[in-house]
Amino acid sequence: MLEVRGLCKNYAGRQVLSPVSFVLPPGQCLGLAGHNGSGKSTLLRLMAQIERPDRGDILLDGRSVLGDRQFLRRCLGYVPQTAELARELTVKQQLSLWRSACGLSGPLPGDILELLGLEPLFQAPIRSLSGGMAQRVSIALGLLSRPKILLMDEATSGLDRDYVPQLLNWLETFLAGGGRLVWCSHHREELDRLCGAVLTLEHGILQEQER
Repeated sequence: MLEVRGLCKNYAGRQVLSPVSFVLPPGQCLGLAGHNGSGKSTLLRLMAQIERPDRGDILLDGRSVLGDRQFLRRCLGYVPQTAELARELTVKQQLSLWRSACGLSGPLPGDILELLGLEPLFQAPIRSLSGGMAQRVSIALGLLSRPKILLMDEATSGLDRDYVPQLLNWLETFLAGGGRLVWCSHHREELDRLCGAVLTLEHGILQEQER
């Protein structure tokens, strides 16, 4: 069981995320809904440990994983709202560097490359990519370690539309295999398709949970 327990965050003395708690069992997707600036991305960044919470904890099977690098490298995949890539690298170099950072070796996973159509882009510099191409690389980075927990922040926004159905199909298979997914989206049809429950945030405050 993945448990988020009372995560909250302040910036310059202003609370941007009030304590949020939930549990996410294997095979389940939790949706995050709310307007821009509502705290959704902050919550995902805290879960991905890009930022440290002011209070709260994250537990996997009853054990805190805050600061656990092995958990972050092997068990958790994070796709940010805006692709965070090294512009001076080629696509293949970016993928290989991240795979090495996760402590993995061997060839890049062919199914992920095929899912996102990346092999034809291998030699392209990141700086030359369109927004949709960069988003495909960003999603691949989140999937490369084959994590069992995925955090995806507006993953289909800016994604080339031909790849959206393929990604959603892949995620359904991921969940059927016991994966866990936190899915942030403005698209109600995506939330309805993937999510067993949806949390709505407004001004950093949890408003409701839908099923």
